[in-house]
Amino acid sequence: MSFGNIVGQLLQGMSSQSHSRLERTASPEGLGGLVDIAQKFLSNKQAGGMTGGQVGGLGALAGALLGGGGSAAKGALGGSAMAILGTLAVSALQDKQNTPTSSGNLTSGAQPLPQEQIEALAAPQTEQLMVRAMITAAKADGQLDQKEMDNIFGKISADGVTDEERQLVMDELSRPMDLQALVSAVPNKAVAAEVYAASLFAIDIDTEAERAYLQQLAQALGLDRATVSRLHELTGSPIA
Repeated sequence: MSFGNIVGQLLQGMSSQSHSRLERTASPEGLGGLVDIAQKFLSNKQAGGMTGGQVGGLGALAGALLGGGGSAAKGALGGSAMAILGTLAVSALQDKQNTPTSSGNLTSGAQPLPQEQIEALAAPQTEQLMVRAMITAAKADGQLDQKEMDNIFGKISADGVTDEERQLVMDELSRPMDLQALVSAVPNKAVAAEVYAASLFAIDIDTEAERAYLQQLAQALGLDRATVSRLHELTGSPIA
C-alpha cells in the first residue's frame, strides 16, 4: 500500500494553518531558498523515487498542493508530498552545521546523512508513519471527538486511496493518543525530523497543550533545539 496520497491530502488542510505553512514552504524563505543545500545531499541519489534533479521543483510541488487540483497536484499527492517533508528534514538537520561566509554564501563541513537514512525518508512504512504522526498531533489538545474525526477523514478523497488505507486511517483516528508508540516506530534521526515536520502541518500550535506536545515530541525523538527551530522557521510555525 501507499499512504503518500493521504499524506498529501492531509498536508493540504488538516489544520487551519496548513495552507499558510505550505505557502511558506513554497516561498524563497522555504524550500525555494534551500535548493542548493538539498541538492548537496540528495543529488545523484534516489530517495523514494526522488532524484537530486527533482529537488529544484519542490517549491513548485508545494504550490501545486496549495492549488488542490490539476495533474501537478496529483503528482505531488502521489509521493512528492513525502519529498517535501523529507527535504525539510534533511535541510533542518544539515543547516545547523552551515555557517555564512562574508559573501552570504553557505559553507559547511557537515557530512551527508547516511544513504540508508535518506532512503528511509520516503519508504512505504515511513509514509504510514507520517499519517500516524499527523493524527497523533491532532490529538494533542484532547481526544478527537466524532466531529473532528469526521472532518479529518473527510479530507481524504477516494482518488488514489484504497478502502483498506481509509480503514487504517479511521482505526488510527479511533485509538487513544500514544506518543511512545509513535516514537518507537521511528528508525533514525532523519525520519525523526520528518515526523516533527509533518506534525507541524497537523496543528495550529495555538494552545498550551499543543505547544507542550511538540516539546515532548522533540524530546522523545531526540531532536536538538537547532533542528527544531529550523523546522519551525522553514514552515513558518510559531515556536512551541
